[in-house]
Amino acid sequence: MNEIVKLNEKDLDEFYHLYLYAFNNQDSEERRAFFDDRYNHSQVYGIRHRDKLSSGMLSIPLQVNFHGVTYKMNGIGDVMSYPEFGGHGAITDLMRQAFSDMRDDGVSLSYLAPFSYDFYRRFGYEEVFDRAVYQIKNTDLPRVKLSEERGTFLRLSLSEAISLIDEVYENNEQSRNGGLKREPWWWQYLSLKHPQWQVGVYLEDDKSASGYVIYEAAGDTFKIQELMYTNQLSYQYLQRFICQHESMFAKFEYADGDPKGYPDVMADPYTVDVHIRPYMMARIIDLQKFVNDYPFIQKVKTVRLAVKDDLIPQNNGIWRLKVNVNGTSFEKLSDNEQNMADIHLDIQNLTKAFMGYRRLGHLKRVGAINGNFDSIHNLEGALTAESPMLWDYF
Repeated sequence: MNEIVKLNEKDLDEFYHLYLYAFNNQDSEERRAFFDDRYNHSQVYGIRHRDKLSSGMLSIPLQVNFHGVTYKMNGIGDVMSYPEFGGHGAITDLMRQAFSDMRDDGVSLSYLAPFSYDFYRRFGYEEVFDRAVYQIKNTDLPRVKLSEERGTFLRLSLSEAISLIDEVYENNEQSRNGGLKREPWWWQYLSLKHPQWQVGVYLEDDKSASGYVIYEAAGDTFKIQELMYTNQLSYQYLQRFICQHESMFAKFEYADGDPKGYPDVMADPYTVDVHIRPYMMARIIDLQKFVNDYPFIQKVKTVRLAVKDDLIPQNNGIWRLKVNVNGTSFEKLSDNEQNMADIHLDIQNLTKAFMGYRRLGHLKRVGAINGNFDSIHNLEGALTAESPMLWDYF
């Protein structure tokens, strides 16, 4: 087994140079600024070979809002090794240590952006977040009419806009389907990493924001990064602001954290291309804590779940779940997931189902899980059916 070390401020330069080499990135003042900020807010792991850092990984302590429940979540980033040290189990060892530390810290979930879905499925992660990407020509943009003229519209840099828009994001329903609870440092990190991002902010009462759009100019494309609004008027103002750029850009693109896709918002849906694209992965770290805190939407008759988790043995086994007026009861009956149970599934498909990415009935039909119909129907009705949504990236 590789010897894992916790890195600190004195190791920052060495970690940064590994990062530049492993991801073929170019050094710059801007890159160093956001990199240092992320590093200093992370738990940093490394493996040394003959006193030289050979592999590394960040585990970033964050929080997410899942339908009103705040879960501690660690985002995994900068998973890397020098090429000559690859293939010796370093990443597996780093992941195991990070998972152990997360459980000690009361962390329920972990997210990451995969370079390969197959690779990270080995560690219990599964696709949970998708995006709907809209693309439209400037000549097909709609003509937007305001229902009334009221308030003020501002155009700001992201760093200037944070104090106005943070509450709009925090209170928006779309940020509560597994989205990040953005701490002040994370907002600042976003402004450091994306200095080219601009923000259009609508102030309905001339004081507080009720909607915003984060965007950037990418050649001949107006790229929308984030669009949040609270009512019809703020939605109209944001639409009009976007469309007022029609003479400046040939194409308009929006990568929406809501993966459903809504071409019907256009008068002629044929004018907009909508593509659903995979985005990020998630996994449950502490199954018992996650389920005990889960916002079940109805009662659950007693059901036994056989859960397989190869990387976190504490999650592995037979679990008995019951949800009634007295609350949630979730306890382990056996460490052997091969024993008798009503539903058999691995940690990836359990994560999919509980986070609302896929229904249990669908997973049964495609052979991803096994179980009897009554138990699956009983549990499925108590789980959220809303798609998880995420705008952030680690």
